[in-house]
Amino acid sequence: MRRTALLCLIFTFLSAAGFKAHAQDRDSLLFEAACCERIVFDSQNPREAGEALIRKAELYKQAGEYAGALETLERVRMFVLTPDERRAVIIQKALCAFMDGSYDTSMTYLSELGIAPGYQEPRLKKDWIAMALTLLVPAGYIYAGAPGEGAVSTALNACSVGWIVLNLSAGVPVTALLGGALALSYTYLGAQERVAFLVEKSNSSKIAAAKRDAAGKALLGLL
Repeated sequence: MRRTALLCLIFTFLSAAGFKAHAQDRDSLLFEAACCERIVFDSQNPREAGEALIRKAELYKQAGEYAGALETLERVRMFVLTPDERRAVIIQKALCAFMDGSYDTSMTYLSELGIAPGYQEPRLKKDWIAMALTLLVPAGYIYAGAPGEGAVSTALNACSVGWIVLNLSAGVPVTALLGGALALSYTYLGAQERVAFLVEKSNSSKIAAAKRDAAGKALLGLL
């Protein structure tokens, strides 16, 4: 359901610009945007400059340059706009930030409109649990959502242990220590670092998805 809603948002936002972008290539859109910037540079009228910036931002959106569109809209002098125009510009800022993946920024602009996105922090994985489970090598990887890497790590650890046992049995402890023990230290301790990275990556992804859903739902209510 959330995915459908977000797709509707993206389609609504891009549909008007999308058909025109098919008729004009990206270079021509950016060239026209540069012409708008020239108007801004030459203009002594804040209202005229603001209209040129809004037009430039629209061209950037059509070209898929959402970060550039947002940066351009932030240059508009809001005091020369009517209340309805200011609201429209802020909505466009929130949309551009959303399309650029800057969900925190999008929610900040929504708050300027008096809209509080219903963001709730998702359930995150605990670092200390991941580290504890890493003592049982595959368990840490499984908790971090990478069972395949856990299987590979377990196999490497087993090979390292096997090398140690084999060389100790053959009466070459130096080889056992220099080869197997060092390899085991690398694979075992390396597993802890890798699991910590995977947990952080998983948590960051969950937070970003939750913010995307919250901002997307709030923006849908404005369209």
